[in-house]
Amino acid sequence: MEKEDLIKKFLDKRLRTVPSTRKCYRVNIENYFRRIKKDMETYFPFKTITEDDKGKTLDEPIIVFTTPLKTYEDDLQEVYTIIQKEGKPDLSIRTYFNAVKQFMITNDKRLKDLDFWENLKGATAGAEPESDEAILNAADIKGILSHGNACSRALFLILASSGRRISEILALTPDDINTKVSPTTINIRKGLDRKSTKTKKKTLCYITDEATTAYNIWMKERDEYLLTAVKRGSNPKDPNDPRVFPMSYHNALLIWRTLLMRAGLVEIERIKDKWTGKLKKQIKREHKGERTLQHPHCLRKFYRSYLGDADLSEYLMGHSTVLQRTYRMMKPEDLAAKYLKFMQNVTIFESTPDLSGINEELKALKDDMEKKDKQINEMGNQILLLLSKKETQRK
Repeated sequence: MEKEDLIKKFLDKRLRTVPSTRKCYRVNIENYFRRIKKDMETYFPFKTITEDDKGKTLDEPIIVFTTPLKTYEDDLQEVYTIIQKEGKPDLSIRTYFNAVKQFMITNDKRLKDLDFWENLKGATAGAEPESDEAILNAADIKGILSHGNACSRALFLILASSGRRISEILALTPDDINTKVSPTTINIRKGLDRKSTKTKKKTLCYITDEATTAYNIWMKERDEYLLTAVKRGSNPKDPNDPRVFPMSYHNALLIWRTLLMRAGLVEIERIKDKWTGKLKKQIKREHKGERTLQHPHCLRKFYRSYLGDADLSEYLMGHSTVLQRTYRMMKPEDLAAKYLKFMQNVTIFESTPDLSGINEELKALKDDMEKKDKQINEMGNQILLLLSKKETQRK
């Protein structure tokens, strides 16, 4: 059996169907066996026992693995020491060994109880991304999208005002978007490389009025964009692609990074294109700034931070939490009204005057006018009473 088939068999058994996940697992597993310089095909030797001590045939054969557990422990410790000395962040180490662990346990169930796993858990406890967090506010996003076109503005305004994953937005078709209601409602049914969402549930979200306007403008240009992409692209493209944004995940990342370079938010280097031989710009590889800025996922963070209601944002972002039970019991029109209340907080280009407290001021003014009207009426009644008394005295 080829190594590739052995990993494929593991991924299929573990029901790992998402292409990006399968690729990540494969890279980590193959890297591990290269480091220990051993062949995964012969790494889990076993013998099949068909008879007992007396030579009697067993009802079911017994599989006995022959490699001592200490051998596995030593290999794991060796690789851990190497990659830690290389400076690999704790979170990356944990992700790396997660793939290795699942692969090893699938091939030999005894390995789930190795001491190494518990030690690794303790060593990487509290691990967080090592790269600096990119924190954007509305002004930052406005500066970035000011360098875009109808396509990029629509795509990234939808991301910023919905808080959804980019793969979910790239999978949308016009049938998923209802612009006839306010706010515009989007049904999230699946991801770009998934048959369902990450949480396996269909959810809904909303977008701002400016994102809706950008979407409508883009849809007028979309067909021409797709036609041009089909003609110019080196890779085959579906001329009947029904998606709102008929592009790959990679192309969406390139668009975002191009906007970052135009906005001057990242360091740029020039390299020679291996196909054309011409110099081209790209984000500097050793850039020490905020690496997460280079991915539109930071728009999701913007939404979570600035919407104004943490529980509502978690639900509308599609997070699978206990809070879903509360919001699942709310009618869509009530959720929409709740979103409208905070919509201005995730609006990028359009601005409206601050009307906070206006209702209280109007109520106070109304009460004051009613009070004065009452006083005027009382004074009028008193005047009428005095006139009536004078008229009586004359008679």
